[in-house]
Amino acid sequence: MNEQPVLSRITIYPVKSLDGITIHKATIAVGGCLLHDRRYAMIDENGNFINGKSNRLVHSLRSLYDLENGTISLRSTGEETWTHFHLQKDKPAIQLFLSDYFGEKTFLAQNSTGRFLDIPDISGATVLSTSTLQEVSHWFNITNLDETRRRFRATIEIENVPSFWEDHLFSKEGTGIEFEIGGVTMFGMQPRERCVVPTRNPETGEVTHAFPKSFAKQRASTLPKWSTLTNYSHYYYLSVDCNIPSTEIGKTIQIGDEVKIIGEKNFS
Repeated sequence: MNEQPVLSRITIYPVKSLDGITIHKATIAVGGCLLHDRRYAMIDENGNFINGKSNRLVHSLRSLYDLENGTISLRSTGEETWTHFHLQKDKPAIQLFLSDYFGEKTFLAQNSTGRFLDIPDISGATVLSTSTLQEVSHWFNITNLDETRRRFRATIEIENVPSFWEDHLFSKEGTGIEFEIGGVTMFGMQPRERCVVPTRNPETGEVTHAFPKSFAKQRASTLPKWSTLTNYSHYYYLSVDCNIPSTEIGKTIQIGDEVKIIGEKNFS
């Protein structure tokens, strides 16, 4: 394959753990994240996130967004009727809907500086390649590529590269791989260790038996010889955690932007 890495897909998740929305262009926001990504989160009375790791009902909750008008539509899988809300004006109604759905008091929290990201200080975006998603889909006989996308929930997708090309974007602890998407500088920091969420069907929550073990075995057997993933304790990793420095706030990335690796930088 003639490698000319290109940004092919941007997906943000306005409400942490719910469905994403694919956009053509994204702005780098304060906090080093993509604007609107994980801006809201569902939390319980103790302040803990309600997410796919802690509550399987999350997988059966569908969401649609109109970012321009600031609205969200919600329904459970299997239902046909959407309930529409304004994210600011209708927050009490959203919280009542979510509380009824989960069977426990649920709040909709808001933070526009990326603090609801899984690893906010070093991962304002996660990068994965289309060919990697296709390879993983093949491992588990998943015929719909979007299902695999929704299992791993990367924000930035790259095409015109071979499977696991994104392993070029991390090296070893204490270093980052500097790269550019269009005119935006990012640093690949580490591979993303996966949790229980990818083991489940994103529509139904049905678990794929022995998913982590099977995944790790396939990952090891297909690992590029140059990949430094061998420095880590296991092979249940996919996508790359990327830091976006504060110098990039206000800049944009968009579909079709070229991706260029600059080199390794020491952060220790």
